[in-house]
Order: sequence, then structure tokens, then C-alpha cells
Amino acid sequence: MRRWIRVAASVGLVIALAAPAFADVDQEDLDSAARQLEQLRREVEVLAVQYGEAWARSAELEDQVASLEHMVASSRVEVNLATRKVQERAVEMYMNARGSEMFALMVLDGGVSPGYGYLEEAASADQRLVNDLDILKGVYERQLSDLEIARLDQDAVTQNMQALAADLSEKIASAQITYEALKARRAEEEARRAAEEAARRAEAARKAAEEAARRATTTTTSATTTTSATTTTTPVTTTTTTTTPTTVPPSGATQACPIDGFTTFSDTWGAARSGGRTHEGVDMMAERGTPIVAIESGSIYQLKEGGLGGITIWLHSDSGDSYYYAHLEAWADGLHVGQVVATGELIGYVGSSGNAPDWLPHLHFEFHPDHGAAVNPYPLVKGLCG
Repeated sequence: MRRWIRVAASVGLVIALAAPAFADVDQEDLDSAARQLEQLRREVEVLAVQYGEAWARSAELEDQVASLEHMVASSRVEVNLATRKVQERAVEMYMNARGSEMFALMVLDGGVSPGYGYLEEAASADQRLVNDLDILKGVYERQLSDLEIARLDQDAVTQNMQALAADLSEKIASAQITYEALKARRAEEEARRAAEEAARRAEAARKAAEEAARRATTTTTSATTTTSATTTTTPVTTTTTTTTPTTVPPSGATQACPIDGFTTFSDTWGAARSGGRTHEGVDMMAERGTPIVAIESGSIYQLKEGGLGGITIWLHSDSGDSYYYAHLEAWADGLHVGQVVATGELIGYVGSSGNAPDWLPHLHFEFHPDHGAAVNPYPLVKGLCG
């Protein structure tokens, strides 16, 4: 229910922002939408941090469970081998001692423990076999207990991640609606202001032309009158000064946020990941299918599908740096290796391919200065995406 209330509120805001034909949307409306978007951003940032911490804990538990499973398997083999040695020794002692059938049943059919009374009379070497078996069994049982606890912890963390992801997805969807409405209205406002400025300049140019024509007419009339009165022709030298305005093209942004839409992320550089790895990027969460763009102008160096990263892109920028995009839903139509792209050009869409969890689409983004090792990209994208 809370989700529908939030989405309905966002839809109401979209209707308010996108209906200039029925009512003017003033600056107060835009400011209100911006405040709502900022509030949503703060909420999702808190959740993103919690999710990042849970993700790191999940990776630690995944490695712990894998390690314990390996140890349990090894200990099981050791216990079985030790049990076989004790049984073989018991049979050997029985055959040498010509004991009763009851002992054979106790050792071979009833397990090892019933035969301990008989083995206590054995030499110290035989006793060590029994002691070693007891120790191995104790280790094995402790490992089984630790494994069960780790699996329970892992299940709890996974459930927590799924709950956080559901809350995040809800807020991100609401924020994306607000983001798109605000972006469209701001673009409309900029277009309106540009049109007004163009009209103002055209009017100013028209008036200037009229004034220049009026002055030219006045000057010509005055000069003609003077000539006829004095009957002296005075050569008039007309100097025309042409001023060419220096138009400085607007400095287009050299970098753009990798996600063209609402996104949230936290600084998880170095956080634990499965397989003993550490995180070498930033996870930028967004709605599935949100456009992914070139952070800089450059060329597509590699397109790959499969492995941990799923659908990936390597972008080599004109500035000499490399950028890695992973877990995409898809590449942009027609994208190919060697393609030259401009800053902000569409190259793909947010998804959850590879080893990313389906419940929370995101872009894994890496920054490799000078085509070298990865460095923490959080400060870069924070500055570009806010």
C-alpha cells in the first residue's frame, strides 16, 4: 500500500508538471519537485549504504560457508579413514585372540564404540588410533555446527538484502518518475527562455535597424541641404566599421554521469565480494532499462557477454583513461567495437546480468586512469551525478 501511495504521489507530480496547457507551472512547482527528488535521494542513499553493508556481509558468509563445506568434506574423509583403521585393527586383534562372536558383532556390526572395552587392553599404538578417531569426530561435529550457523546467518542476510532491495526499488521507481518529469519541465523552461531571448534579440535588432535607417535618412537630408546652400561640394569620406562579435561556443561538458536517469550509490570501494575478491568499482543502482551513456568521448574498446560481469563495455576515452561498465541489460542498438561515441551518448541499459542479483538492477562502474589499474570511482561519479 505504501508503494502505491508514493507512486501515486509521483504520478500526481508528473501531471502537475507536464500540463502547461491547463495551468502554468511556476518556479515554486519546480522547486517543490526538486525538493521531493532530493528527499527521495536522501532516503535511497541511506538504504544503499545498508544494502552495500549487507552485500559485503553476504560475500563474507558465502566464503565462510564454502570454506566450512570444504573442511567438513575433508574431515568426513579423515573420520572414515580413521574408523576403517580402528575396525581393521579390531578385526586383527580378534582373529589373533580367537575371541567370541559377540565381540565381532559389537565391533563390526554395532560400530566402534562397543569394542572400546576390548581395545583398552591393546598396546599404546592401538590406543592412539582410538584417541585420534575421537578427536577427528569432535572436530567434524564442531565444523558441522559452525556450518549450520553460517548457513542460517547467510539466509538471514539474504532475506535482509531482498527486503532492502524491495524498498530501494520502490523508492528508485518513484524517484525516476519525478526525475523524468522535472527534467522534461526544465528542458521546456529552457526552451521557452531561449525562445524569449531570441525574440528579444530580434526585436532589439529590428529597432536598431530602424534607428540606423532613420539616422541615415536624416544625415542624407542634411547633407543635401548644405550642398545646395553653399554650392560647394564637400567630399564626404564614409568610414564603415564592421564589428564581428566573438562568439564563444558554450563549453560542452567533457564528462557526463554514466547513468542518464535517477541513480543512487555509496562508496563500497574495497568491500568484500565472493571468492575472496574486493570491490573495485561503484555500484550505481537504477531502474532496469535506464539509459547508460558514455562518461567521456572516446571509442568502444571491447564488448563482452558472460562471466561475472555479464554484458559489459570497455570504453577508451579521448583523454587516455578507460572505463568499465558491467551487469548491463543490453547494449544500445548497433553498438560495436571501434565505434566513436560522444560524451553522454547512449551505449546501453541498466540491468542485472552476470553474477548481479536479479532483485536490484545496477551498473557496476570502474575507472582506470591511463588504462591502468582501477582506482576508486566514487569521487568521480559523485561529482558528476550528485
